Amino acid sequence: MKIVIAGAGGFGREVLSLIRNINQVAPTFDVLGFVDDGVEQGTKIHELQVLGGIIDAEKLGAKGVVVAVGNTRMREKIISRLPANMLFPNIIHPLAIFQDTERIRIGQGTIICAGSIFTTDIRLGNFCIINLSCTIGHDAILGDFCSIMPGVNISGGAQLQNGVYVGTGAKLIKATVLGSYCTVGAGAVVDADVKPNDTVIGVPARPIKS
Repeated sequence: MKIVIAGAGGFGREVLSLIRNINQVAPTFDVLGFVDDGVEQGTKIHELQVLGGIIDAEKLGAKGVVVAVGNTRMREKIISRLPANMLFPNIIHPLAIFQDTERIRIGQGTIICAGSIFTTDIRLGNFCIINLSCTIGHDAILGDFCSIMPGVNISGGAQLQNGVYVGTGAKLIKATVLGSYCTVGAGAVVDADVKPNDTVIGVPARPIKS
């Protein structure tokens, strides 16, 4: 499949290397280059070029787009600008571990990085990012556009609504519910539900007071 990577930043470079790892195991994707509204066309990144802006993806001949942007709202905005007929493949590193593949459901456009482990009865929505070395326990549910940064541990039964961002090294314990578009700070330990749009930090995690 001919694809472009939307987002030419650091995570975009990581996703390119992830795709190259996939292709070493089984040639699957032909990466044409990057599209990014904030980077000059022609800029060279890891032997590929920035080919234009987000809206140029289709006319460049791409059949699919991988949106490599960690910010949940920005990722949602980018996808809303792309043509309805565009494909959004899942990008899953060969070293991700699925203990029970028949009982794990993954929506479209999701990126799963190396070293992440999924147990059983797990559901991921569309356009999620599971970064390096995360663990996802039984019966966890992640909505659309969730961003899970490296080293996060999500315990069994946790529910993350749409657009949740969980920072590096955070831990979600017990069957916590994280409201839509909330943010969990790096290293936080979440032992209680989090309201939509709140930001929580610390051990145990508590909302930042305005």
